[in-house]
Amino acid sequence: IPDGVTHIGSWAFEGCTNLTSIIIPDNVTEIGRSAFSDCTRLTSITIPDSVTDIGESAFAFCESLTSITIPASVTKIGDRAFSDCESLSSIIIPEGVTHIGSWAFEGCTNLTSITIPHGVTELGVGAFRSCISLKSITIPNGVTEIDRYAFDECSSLKLLVVPDSLSI
Repeated sequence: IPDGVTHIGSWAFEGCTNLTSIIIPDNVTEIGRSAFSDCTRLTSITIPDSVTDIGESAFAFCESLTSITIPASVTKIGDRAFSDCESLSSIIIPEGVTHIGSWAFEGCTNLTSITIPHGVTELGVGAFRSCISLKSITIPNGVTEIDRYAFDECSSLKLLVVPDSLSI
């Protein structure tokens, strides 16, 4: 992607099944809806510090994606952003994120650990649904809403720490 690009548009690389890696330039601020969805051979990606928004389904169905680095500049992870990234085993969500969208990590069957930062206030519908390898999760004090099905079908989940301030 050339240096002058500031926005990766919706469906820009959708279905590029031979794409294995990508370098996103530092001036990109937004990754649009389904920009890299169905890039089934994409294995890793580093999102630059300039990005603030990861759009809906941006990396959905990237089944070979094993790692992702989300910069501190990101404030929103869109609905289905990483859904069905079956090879993704861990992810650290930076402190700046306040919203994790509905179904954001649904079907990430190899996801074993997740760190949710204190800035997050809402976990969307089915945010971690069917993350069958997820073993433990700590919900920080700032979370005021955990929507339905957030951890549905997380069959390996043994420890869920919820703050006292959250009523379930």
